[in-house]
Amino acid sequence: MNYMTFKFLKHNQEKEGKLAKLLLNAVWDENVANARKLIHRGADPNWIYNGYPLLLHAVFTRNEEMVMMLIEEGAVQTSEALGFALDRGIGEMVFPLAFMGIVPKAAAAQEYFGPYPSRFAPLDMNYPILLG
Repeated sequence: MNYMTFKFLKHNQEKEGKLAKLLLNAVWDENVANARKLIHRGADPNWIYNGYPLLLHAVFTRNEEMVMMLIEEGAVQTSEALGFALDRGIGEMVFPLAFMGIVPKAAAAQEYFGPYPSRFAPLDMNYPILLG
């Protein structure tokens, strides 16, 4: 790999990381319009943060509009989202997902991520941020 290819790939990876973090913030701030704009600019609605896909973060915030927008824009972890809502007692998210014909699947995150999505990563843990 030559130097220019390396610089191009590094720039794209940095851009994707910034977009993904902005999308995570939009999900937690429940700003659907901003989240949609970020996805249209290249952010991935399947990005995983702190062991949980963005869709599960949206389910955890109980924002039905955000959940439906992420699914509409390509988030694929719908079975896990319904399983997460059922398992965690997030009843207001169960009906909209079940109404779509989604079959629940247990949402599994590694134990050290904790039982719920978190907006911020613990500073004392050293693990990679995963891009979907």
